[in-house]
Amino acid sequence: MLRYLIFDLDETIYPRESGLMQAISERISLYMIERLGMDPERVHRLRRAYWHEYGTTSRGLQLLHHIDVVDYMRYVHDVPVAEYIGPDPALDAALATLPQRKVIFTNASRDHARAVLHAVGVARHFEAIYDAFFLENEGKPAPSGYRRLLDVLHVPGKACLMVEDTARNLRPAKSLGMITTLVDPPAGVDVDGADYVIDRVADVAWVVQEVEG
Repeated sequence: MLRYLIFDLDETIYPRESGLMQAISERISLYMIERLGMDPERVHRLRRAYWHEYGTTSRGLQLLHHIDVVDYMRYVHDVPVAEYIGPDPALDAALATLPQRKVIFTNASRDHARAVLHAVGVARHFEAIYDAFFLENEGKPAPSGYRRLLDVLHVPGKACLMVEDTARNLRPAKSLGMITTLVDPPAGVDVDGADYVIDRVADVAWVVQEVEG
């Protein structure tokens, strides 16, 4: 029996094509150039390396460049969220039908998550946000954060369904017994780790129905 629905935030709660994550990505590169004085030509290569090695750019920057993570999060999320995303009545209605408790589990900051949830019009459905600082900036897909989340929720993995836009972030969840759902993967992407694949996040209501029988 499912007790918790665990949602990623960026490009899960809102569509990838909104452009919001691209704007944040531009801020990440700008942070590396402005705050750390990096050569712009080096930034793209380093970001890819840090993403593969450490899970997130911020983790690589923290470990290797000793950045202030609070300053980093404020800088990269300094974007006008409401200019990119707006209310999603279908998601609001879908979440309203689901009795399970709902939380956000994100590599972003709590402030950014709140801004997104309010812009989409679904903040009322979520009882908690577990963010980069909860994860001590050791973000998904590091397994430690998933175990910490289950400890805080006081449930086994099998009582949870996780919803994500990135397959690699679902694999640790699946290894802990969670039901996993991948939202709108790009064509040809490896979906290993996903029990279900849906076109839009509102379709999670169908997944819950399938799981609960």
